[in-house]
Amino acid sequence: MTQKKHNEHDVHIVSYANHFGIWLGLIVLTIMTVTVSVFGADLYTMSVLTALIIASTKALIVAFYFMHLKYDPKIYQIMIGIVLILFIVFAILTLADYVGRV
Repeated sequence: MTQKKHNEHDVHIVSYANHFGIWLGLIVLTIMTVTVSVFGADLYTMSVLTALIIASTKALIVAFYFMHLKYDPKIYQIMIGIVLILFIVFAILTLADYVGRV
């Protein structure tokens, strides 16, 4: 049994419906970000954390679909996962330091 190797010239065709769904999801996440920034004054620190989570989600969507990370070798996805985990750890540590100072 032979395995198909990924060629750098492989074409990944994505439907218009898929692009529209991704675009709609990004628009909804942007609206959520604006809502948190306008009405999140009562949340204080949690509004920053919520905005960071929404921004990270949007960045992952863009990376996976528009930068075609979804079709790249798994090692790239593993590296992105490690970076995301480190980002979450540093965000939590920063949040803990900020809350501890108040």
